[in-house]
Amino acid sequence: MDLNTLTPQKDTVEVVLTHPSTGDTLFNDDKTEMTITVALPHSEVYKKALREQQEKRFKKASKKGKQDFSVEEIEESTLELLAKSTVDWDITFNGEKPKFSASKAKELYKELFWIRQQIDEEVNTTDVFTKN
Repeated sequence: MDLNTLTPQKDTVEVVLTHPSTGDTLFNDDKTEMTITVALPHSEVYKKALREQQEKRFKKASKKGKQDFSVEEIEESTLELLAKSTVDWDITFNGEKPKFSASKAKELYKELFWIRQQIDEEVNTTDVFTKN
């Protein structure tokens, strides 16, 4: 076996959103599935967002002389990491199909916690060694 055959074959995963109670696929008004595409943890997009988070923490720690982070700061940091590692979407929110942006993603994830759970589940179960 060649280890090169075990390198990741994709850097993103498309998450098809489902109703948090019924598990039914959610559809936009144009009958397309609601999807959110996120960068996987080994991707450069994700690593860049993670490095930004770590830099903020190191700077804060160096100013205070110790690492002291509140639960709220850690939660905010986690939310920001997810938003910055989101790369695209096809969703309907508040009656419209909003243009993707990291700030809009952060707003959405803050309001609709169940989406974060679905993304986490898909990221943790996706097979990165299979070609798209």
